[in-house]
Amino acid sequence: MERKSQRYRSTALPYAYRNDGLAFDIDGYSVDGEKPRDLELKPGQSHIPLPPNDEDAEWETVELFGSLGVPESTVDAVFPTGEREAPPAKLYVTVQCHETIYRDRIVVEESPTAPGEYDLGIKLDRSDFRGEVELRPYLVRTESTESSGSYASDANVRVASGQIYTAVVDPDDGDHRAQIDGEEVSFTQSPHLPDGDKLYYLDLRNEASPKLWINADHPRITDVLRSDGSIGAEPRMRDVILDQISYAVWSQLILRAGTAVDNDGKVDHQWQRTVIESFAREVYDTDDIDDAALKLRRDVRDPESLPELVSQIDVELQEFLDPRSQLINLMEEGLQI
Repeated sequence: MERKSQRYRSTALPYAYRNDGLAFDIDGYSVDGEKPRDLELKPGQSHIPLPPNDEDAEWETVELFGSLGVPESTVDAVFPTGEREAPPAKLYVTVQCHETIYRDRIVVEESPTAPGEYDLGIKLDRSDFRGEVELRPYLVRTESTESSGSYASDANVRVASGQIYTAVVDPDDGDHRAQIDGEEVSFTQSPHLPDGDKLYYLDLRNEASPKLWINADHPRITDVLRSDGSIGAEPRMRDVILDQISYAVWSQLILRAGTAVDNDGKVDHQWQRTVIESFAREVYDTDDIDDAALKLRRDVRDPESLPELVSQIDVELQEFLDPRSQLINLMEEGLQI
């Protein structure tokens, strides 16, 4: 199944890309800054429970250690001859958690990134995560060039990736990053919600705490949304439906957060800051949260820059939600029926 997904991506991109072009390996860990220990994963195991040792029930941080290899064959495949000696590329690992809207990246090597093996450490703070945390490496072009051919020519374009690891964080009773509360309710019996056959509605009457309402008047759909598991027709349909809803909801929240930024780049509510940390920094390729917030505020208010902003939000949301994978899973499930 994964191989089909990889072939689709390779043929869909208009430039050379290697989906399995990086050698990503995690082999050690440390809990709360203690002495590192070996992480003994089984062959093919990509899910890592946190903490890896069941005896460490209470923890605040876990740091994962490993290496990230850039084979010479990958560099030859995604860069033209004149750039292969000192590839204009940086190497990093993305850290994403959908449940807490967390996105970040750990830079492993700045440009230029030559073929070789690089050591890495990924520190995870328990308060930032819940459920699954996706760790994925990327090699990203850092310079634009007029000569392209079959190679990527724009800066900030990903040209290679590798093995995905999933760290699994058990929920605790502490505070977590802001999430959007969701609830099922009959729209026909709720005068404050839209009329008709709407599937969902993002309620922003309370700016401090947005709420997502799912229309219980569509029982077949809500039954699918309640389905458990990850394999089978209903779970696959659930994931596609949730992607559709999530895309629209986050689009609204990003633009809404932009309108709430003050002259100093600050916002009043935690969900707004979370949205800016998770999406605006990526849109504007900056690690400075205040800078990202001010740029988002500027573009939301400027009729000339707003269309480009909407386009960039679309790109970021597609990377975050990865609807392509969910659709492929659903189609492959359908072919088996």
